[in-house]
Amino acid sequence: MEQKKQITNVEELVDWITTAHHCFSVDIEDNGLYVQAPNSSDVFVSIAENDEINDILSRTIERFDDFDADEQFMELWNADFAKDNGFTPSQFIKMLQEDEASLRELADKLREMQY
Repeated sequence: MEQKKQITNVEELVDWITTAHHCFSVDIEDNGLYVQAPNSSDVFVSIAENDEINDILSRTIERFDDFDADEQFMELWNADFAKDNGFTPSQFIKMLQEDEASLRELADKLREMQY
């Protein structure tokens, strides 16, 4: 039986996300993590100085689960955005939906690792 990976600190969380899921990138900031999904959707996870790792994992899962492709589309889409990025509306919503699915999948895997 395969032993379940346990994440004990923020650095291990970042390493797990970027190594096991190479299409994601993570930047550590003073107040949290900026997680970029495969199609460049950003999710911010706030971290306070005294947070326990289980609180950080729970917050990360919650932020990943809360990502909504439709909301992101409505927030970001306009003619200038389309011109600057070269996406059609259908291409952009598909990218956001793919990121939503990837974030949910990652949240499910993190959920399995919580202790």
